[in-house]
Amino acid sequence: MKIFFKFLLLVALYFSAEKLIRTQTNGFRLEKIQSDFSSRPEWEIQNSKPLPDVLNQRFYFLDSGVQCYAFESEDHTTVLKVFKHYHLWPSSKILRALPLPNSLRKRCDATISKREARIDKIFQGAKIACEDLSENTAVFYVNLNPTNQTLPPVEIYDKIGVRYTFDLNTTPFLLQRKAELLLPYLDKHSDQAVEIIDAYFDCVLSRIKKGYTNEDSRINRNIGISKGQVIEIDIGALVKNSPTSTDFYQKREVFYEICQFKEWASKNRPELNDYLDQKLKQVIRA
Repeated sequence: MKIFFKFLLLVALYFSAEKLIRTQTNGFRLEKIQSDFSSRPEWEIQNSKPLPDVLNQRFYFLDSGVQCYAFESEDHTTVLKVFKHYHLWPSSKILRALPLPNSLRKRCDATISKREARIDKIFQGAKIACEDLSENTAVFYVNLNPTNQTLPPVEIYDKIGVRYTFDLNTTPFLLQRKAELLLPYLDKHSDQAVEIIDAYFDCVLSRIKKGYTNEDSRINRNIGISKGQVIEIDIGALVKNSPTSTDFYQKREVFYEICQFKEWASKNRPELNDYLDQKLKQVIRA
């Protein structure tokens, strides 16, 4: 009986320690960003740029999102985003090789298709951000396929200061100019409120006119400002608009953006509501 209770105690201690470490590190582990994807033509970046010198710097943990872990460069100018792949375990290669009865094989194949569709959508968003919306997103370098370019090993530090080194040749990643979240910036620079609102809607309208939608453009967490320019920080939800997308649907998207801003302004900066109403009328009449 004593052995059994000791065993239970060890199990409890293990899970408690694991939960504590996960909380302290925001769940980051090196294996969570490693993948075994094969190269795909649709993930190649057109007009790829020379490798930025910033990759010679150290990077420090910044944040953990739904799709990526983000690390900030030593000089605070650049964010390195590496994609999360832990939800792809066990790998699709292993799952496809398993000898399964037909009933389980169908369910397994459906799981593989679903997870691969998810990662493909995220990667396509990264491609769009770099190739077509670089000005809107401040994404200036993306590598999604395994490569033999001999990219340098990158040194990163997690939230509690543990050092890791990983291979960029086999790790999908992107580089984005560092930005401050828009709403906190607006709170600190209230004298620039009108200019910031105009810049925000210029960014949104520019993206829409280029034929793209952001399915997760929450203003409180996915919009930032960098070097005076408003940018869309989250790139995983960028999608090409349907060719049948009408002017009405495009206006509806801008209307939604204005409503987000009005909801925030009503609680925090009610004096901005009149100006936001003017922006709304401009969109409707356009």
